[in-house]
Order: sequence, then C-alpha cells, then structure tokens
Amino acid sequence: MRHTSFSTLNPARFLTHLLLLASAFLPCLPLIAQYNLASLGGAVVDPTGAAVPNAKVSIRNTGTGLTRTVSTGENGAFVLPALPVGTYNLTVEKTGFSTHVREGILLTVDQAASVNVTLQLGQVSESVTVAAGAELVAARESTVGQLIDAKRVVELPLDGRHPQDLVFLSAGTVNLTDRYCGFNCFGGVYPGEQRGGVNGNAAGSVHYTLDGSSHNDTYLNMNLPFPNPDSVQEFKLQENNLSAVYGSSGSGVVNVVTKSGTNAVHGTIFEFLRNGDLNARNYFAATHDTLKRNQFGGSVGGPIVKDNLFYFGSYQGTRVASAPAGLVQFVPTQAERNGDFSGTATPLIDPETNAPIPGNQIPRTRLSAPAQFFLGKIALPNGPGRQLTFPGAPAKPFEDEGLMKIDYVRGRQHFGGRYYATDFRQPPVVASAGNILAADQQGNKVRVQSVSGDYLYTVSPTLLLEGNVGYNRQRGGSLSSAPFSFADAGVRIAPASIPPGELVLSVGGAFSINTNHPGDFDRDDFNFRGTATVMRGPHELRFGMDAVRLQNQIVNTFTQAGSFTFANRLSGDNVADFLLGDA
Repeated sequence: MRHTSFSTLNPARFLTHLLLLASAFLPCLPLIAQYNLASLGGAVVDPTGAAVPNAKVSIRNTGTGLTRTVSTGENGAFVLPALPVGTYNLTVEKTGFSTHVREGILLTVDQAASVNVTLQLGQVSESVTVAAGAELVAARESTVGQLIDAKRVVELPLDGRHPQDLVFLSAGTVNLTDRYCGFNCFGGVYPGEQRGGVNGNAAGSVHYTLDGSSHNDTYLNMNLPFPNPDSVQEFKLQENNLSAVYGSSGSGVVNVVTKSGTNAVHGTIFEFLRNGDLNARNYFAATHDTLKRNQFGGSVGGPIVKDNLFYFGSYQGTRVASAPAGLVQFVPTQAERNGDFSGTATPLIDPETNAPIPGNQIPRTRLSAPAQFFLGKIALPNGPGRQLTFPGAPAKPFEDEGLMKIDYVRGRQHFGGRYYATDFRQPPVVASAGNILAADQQGNKVRVQSVSGDYLYTVSPTLLLEGNVGYNRQRGGSLSSAPFSFADAGVRIAPASIPPGELVLSVGGAFSINTNHPGDFDRDDFNFRGTATVMRGPHELRFGMDAVRLQNQIVNTFTQAGSFTFANRLSGDNVADFLLGDA
C-alpha cells in the first residue's frame, strides 16, 4: 500500500484527480459557457481547403502577455478555452507554410468565437499578418444573449450611475422591481437591487455573477449592486438555451467582468454635479430647486511586474442633499382637540351607544389619552380649516464604493483576486417635538462586501483546470426615526417595554404618521466552483461542481407594536374616531 501525504502531493495533480473523480458521477456533455471567460476555436487548412494537422496555434493577450499554445487535431481543428476577456493576437505555425498572424482579436465575456485560418505555402520565417476587424462568428454555441460592452456602460445615461439598469436593454427583459411591492416589503435592501423578468418568466429568477463568483442577494433573489461604470469592463445577459454549467440559474444569467490592469497604466477621474443653484427656477414651482448631488471618484490600473503582475482599483463617492417641498395634511383644529365638532356639518354618532352626540360636542372625559398625547406632537392648522402645510424631512443619503483587483500571470498559471465593498447610509430624520408628521421612513444603513479568487492552470494542451471561490456579505438594515413608542403614548400593548421603534398611525382623509423601524437583515453566502476542461479531437468536454452555502440572520421589528387605522367613520368623522380612540 502506498501512502501519499498532502505535504508532498502535487496540488495540480490532486485537483485534477478530484475533478475527474467528481465528473465520473456527471453526464458527459459538450459545454462551452465559462462565466467570466471566453474561448476561441476554429480550423486550420491549406490553400486547397485540406486540413492541416499538428499545426502550432498560439494566442497572446496584448494587454497582459498571457499566452496559450495548442496543436491542431487530425481534422485541423483547435480550441483555446478559458481565455480572460481582452484583445489577442493569434499565431499559427507549420513547417512548409508561412506563419499566419491575426491581430486585434477581441474576445468578450461568455463568447465562444470561431476563426478559420488558411495557411499559405512558404517558409516559417515568412509571415502573413491579418488585422482582425470583422466581428467573430459565434458558430460553436446556440445560447442567445446580449453583450453590454464598456462603451455602452460608460457612455449611456444612467440614473445614479447604476450599470445594472442596462440589463434591460436586452430583448425580452422587463424591470419588475416596482411590482411585488418593490422594496417596500423588505429590509436591508441596497439601492440598485432589482428584479428582472426575462422572456415572460417569473421575477427573481435571474442569476448574477461578478468575476466568475456568485453576486446575488440570496435572501430576495435579486442582484447585489454592480461596481460603478468606470470599474465594469462589460457584462452579458444570457437568456435562451443556457448551458448546463449554469445549473443555479433560472430564466437568465448575467455575467459581469470588472476591469483589470494591463502593461499600460490607464485610469479615469470624474465628478458629476447637479446643483439647483446652477439651474433656473421652474416657472410653475413655488420655490427654487434645492437638490444637490455629487458623484466623484476615479480608477487606475497598470503593471506591478510587466507581463506578470497587474493591479486595478477604483473609488466612487456619492453625496446627496435635498429638502422636499411643503407637505400638506389635515389635522384637528384647536376646538376639535377640545371635543368641539360643532363646526362640522356631519352629525356625530356615539360609537358605543349608536346615539347622536348632542351638539357634536364630545365630553372631555371621553377624549382618548393616547390621542391627546399624539396631538401634543402635531402642530395646529396653518391654513383654511384643518389644513397644515409643513416642510418635509430633508434627505442626506451618502455612499462610498471601492474595488481592488490583482491579476497574476506566469507561464501556464493565471490567478485573479478581487475585493469589492460599497456602503450606503441615510440617517433617519427624527421629527421635532412640535410635529411628528415630519418623521421620515428612509433611515437605512447597508454595507455589501464581496471577495473572489479564481485560478486557471493549463496542465497540458488538452487539459485545463479552473477554480473559483467567492464570499458575499451583506450587513445592516433599517434605522428607526420614532422619538417615542406607542407604549409611551399610553397605548395598552404587549409588551409595554418595547423601545421606540416604529409608529404607524393613519386617520383616513386627514393625516398619517409613518416612521421607519429598526431591523438587521444580515446575509452571507460562500460559493465554490471547480471545472476541468478536456479536449478530445474536435470535442470540448467540461466537468465540474458548483456549491453555495447560504446564511441569513434576520432581526425584524416591522409593526412589532402594531399599526392603527381610523378609517371606518364609526362616528361619522375619522378625526372624531381618533379623538374617541375608536380604531
């Protein structure tokens, strides 16, 4: 019996054995999809159209120097799988023929491109160079999809600079985020998450990846936020005839690739400004536009060690400040707060006795103590009748996003590592003691962090190993804007010790109080994917596994203290119902 320890076992050989062992339990299918990668295949023929076997086919990334080499089969066919997106030069050599060089081959995410090469008779020292310009034919796959390239990501207008909105440029896609209650039924949702429908399929069935690892809010089946446009290289939505590689997807899959460093230093600096002070006042607006919005940042990428080690990083900050125009609600007059409804034309009915209330005068002993408490926090009307006009709660959300990426290329190995974090905060606006109606529901604090690592190893011209590990972490949730609780107001609820969390109270046709509630909606997911690609003649066979571990820890206090509605006109007037305490 031979014993092999992990300390002496060749890692590549061990991973090969592990993947091949796993593949024994999977059906043998010719697969092409490669998440954040591309592939190039084709055939090499002579001037008569006959196949040229054993020709040396090499491809080199012009930005990083990554090189792959294979030989054509007996039928002249070749396949170069798992190529990072970018621009390549293809070289084909065979004794008795001139060297063929094709420059400027652009490979995009999930592309399975084909290119055929015709060699000319001559010496290997001679070369024929072709400048690639025509679009490559995708003859090796039947998947239907839409590529959103870097030009579209950067140049198309985006509200808030959210590249994920461009998913809906694809035919058959529709934004269903505002349906199914949008985000209003959930907590801990990061701005920019969306629900997309593809070809009439259910919302929430689109699977997202970022640099090859899962990029999903697994609690809600939505996407995690994309990096800013200056960080995204491209992405592609595949929506029909999906490969079995995408076993975790439903109606579609979106693969996003971030930018990488190259041998040339490149970068951007930007600021987008919107300020009402720079605009003319709208002719029909009562006041000048007060919105102030700044988005600023930059990106930079380049070499650490030429042809081997590269870096890329980016940052974007967003600062927004706005003061909404005056809000209008209808609150009890001073007389009504004392029980005097003689100014109303509707005869009041006592809900307890079903008898008329004499003179529409509610005895002070019948006035609800909790209602009196709330009225002490609500301003008196400042317009005709019950009309109260007051300024809305100012909103000051801000966001910080950063991305760091490292790529290492050496010989037959390629390693990539990426860290992405984005932090959104909108402090809750707690209303002043004089007007609880101005409290807002927007308090939110959510942080998303994502890390991934991928490894490519060319064991031989006919065997390639891929591995990807990713971890997503989402922390935070809603923040309370309530200055007191229902229990503080004297409402008899259980348990009475609930701290200030949320106030939901509505008086139909008059006024309402809606504050946010505290809640933590934490979720994590760890994902691992390993794949072995084997070339056998004209066939490309891929075997592998995909595992995801999910974890959610939710602390939700939504309406924990109840919600109260006065809308049935039990007495004939909802404001009178509120003062009587009859919900």
